[in-house]
Amino acid sequence: MSLKKNIIAFFIISILGTVFHFAYSWSGNNTLAGLFFPVNESTWEHLKLIFFPTILYSVFEYLKLDNKPKNYIPATVISILFAMLITVTLYYTYNGILGFNIDFFNITIYYIAILFLIISRSKILKSNKFIFDNSIAFFSIIFILLLLFFWVWSYNPPNLNIFKPPMPV
Repeated sequence: MSLKKNIIAFFIISILGTVFHFAYSWSGNNTLAGLFFPVNESTWEHLKLIFFPTILYSVFEYLKLDNKPKNYIPATVISILFAMLITVTLYYTYNGILGFNIDFFNITIYYIAILFLIISRSKILKSNKFIFDNSIAFFSIIFILLLLFFWVWSYNPPNLNIFKPPMPV
């Protein structure tokens, strides 16, 4: 992907994620909306802001591509996982050091994660890596599992800190 396309992708995914952050409350806490948008302020729910905007963007991008890379699905899934890992790592690291949560840092972490998502996806697409027998099936299964985890754990989260909203200061 060209630099221009990567910049466009960064802004579209970032804007969608920002809008998605508020969509559940705008929907009047609609249960169906909660499957796609964060239902609370937990770290897990905020990972939806990476997952769903990236998937939405990627579907439209893929449909418009003339030469569809064979590693498009693997590159997209891997970059989403990478951005989610960056988000969780940075959030819990700074929170562990400071002992509290700062909205400005959380927002900055989101944009850093999206930047790394775009960069990693672009590098994987250019490298032609992750093209092997059944790679599309393998990464599609990972995608479906993530989707199911988001849907099930939105309303039935495990009793782990990542699923709990942060404590007020």
